[in-house]
Amino acid sequence: MNHERPQVRFVIRDEELVRLIEAMRASDYLPLDTEFVRERTYFPQLALLQVATTDTVWLVDPVAGLDLAPFWQELVGRETPVILHAGDQDLDLILTAAGRLPPRVFDTQIAAELLGIGGQMSYAALAEALLGIRLDKGETRSNWLARPLSQTQIDYAVQDVAQLHALYPILERRLEEAGRLDWMAEETARQLDPARFSPPDERRWQKVRGVQTLNRAGLAALRILAAWRERLAREQDRPRRWVWGDQAMLDLAHAIARRLADSPPDAEGIDGQIARARSPLGGDAAARRALAEEIATALAGEPSGWPRLPRPPVLPPAQRELVKSRQSQLAALADEQAISPSRLATSAELKQHLANPDRPSRLTQGWRAPLLAPILQATD
Repeated sequence: MNHERPQVRFVIRDEELVRLIEAMRASDYLPLDTEFVRERTYFPQLALLQVATTDTVWLVDPVAGLDLAPFWQELVGRETPVILHAGDQDLDLILTAAGRLPPRVFDTQIAAELLGIGGQMSYAALAEALLGIRLDKGETRSNWLARPLSQTQIDYAVQDVAQLHALYPILERRLEEAGRLDWMAEETARQLDPARFSPPDERRWQKVRGVQTLNRAGLAALRILAAWRERLAREQDRPRRWVWGDQAMLDLAHAIARRLADSPPDAEGIDGQIARARSPLGGDAAARRALAEEIATALAGEPSGWPRLPRPPVLPPAQRELVKSRQSQLAALADEQAISPSRLATSAELKQHLANPDRPSRLTQGWRAPLLAPILQATD
């Protein structure tokens, strides 16, 4: 492929999609990028799909009303790698559309970190570092659902996958020369864990702004409120904050916890609090009552079952000094091994390991284990 001026084909009809799928089957690897909008919906609205095959960049227009089911099934059924850059959002979208993930993925950002080229490096920075090509990223936040697309948008979209097509063989060769293809496979296996993209509704309370201001009773109430909000947002395909604002939900959790301090939990009282709160259930008596009963049941249980805020381990002064020493050693090791320090180990992981050295973690497993053992097991 001429990566600077590739052949470009637009896919707006079913017969063009058939030709793309045929080209995908003939390709040894498949660079992919997506443009989507999520400001007004719960699920991302796919606005453009960019795919690079052996000699062509294909721009697939979901707005044209195509049935993309055959494309998604081909994508997740292929045995050759799908090439992404910082691909978590793309993978989330694929999982939503296809119901599963491709068996093989190669994320160029992760590869760059394993080679010490840069930590969380942008696509433009990586293309400039390895290809000497300066990309214009000015269209990143443009309205990708608007039609017709501008020529600037089209050029941007084309280059997003054309340079991925050029980057993959370079990075794969360097990983092979460094003996790190197995490392890449291990990191990819973690990246392809579907649980990363769909945390249970019952854990959504942890992402509510201001959650740290609640006591454990308030957290127990918020856990149920946030799970209800998540289900409503998904059913209505609206952003969470449009369904129920964080602050309004937090205020209600505080009020429920304060009431519990004066009287046992009762569904009728909580129902009244929900009715007075700025809640999406204010006018739905049956749903409001069901929510109140669920909260009352939770608060009537043993407090030991109420959620706790995850907190970093509290280390004594001697261990805090040890953390600093180990961080310095890890930085030196990362430099020596040409690995991005954050890909090798984060500060939070190091603190957790020193506080609980017998707890399994990625620092003591896989390719990291032999590298980090001399540091983590040192007795000084």
